[in-house]
Amino acid sequence: MTPENKQTFWLVWSPTSERPPRFRHGSEESATKEAERLARANPGQMFVVLEAKAARRVDDMVRTTFVDESEIPF
Repeated sequence: MTPENKQTFWLVWSPTSERPPRFRHGSEESATKEAERLARANPGQMFVVLEAKAARRVDDMVRTTFVDESEIPF
């Protein structure tokens, strides 16, 4: 998720599917309609509408270079 993309979105997920959700719906209504479409196309399979509420990411790194003391020229 980029800093410019902070809009709430919805996903349609199936707990029995091997594929993770990929499409971000811009509204709950759109995601619900897609869940209903998928449920009709896949009888017996459950499709869940999920709303993204928050996200967290750590994007800093501390780099340490270790020096072999036997190679110090003094």
